[in-house]
Amino acid sequence: MTVGDIFRIILAFILPPFAVATQVGFSGPFWLNLVFWLLSFGALGLPLMGIMWPVAIIHAIYIIITRK
Repeated sequence: MTVGDIFRIILAFILPPFAVATQVGFSGPFWLNLVFWLLSFGALGLPLMGIMWPVAIIHAIYIIITRK
């Protein structure tokens, strides 16, 4: 684990899609995480903040740890 990975994990708690984008770019995992993150704010009409915010963070951390 590098210093960059630690920075991305900290960033994942603040802005998960940005942390994923710094790891894999604007590919599939980024868009999936963006949907999770938008659902957490109710941006798509479904106020699921209590459920989807941790899902977005866990997904971001998973992508950061497994994608090298």
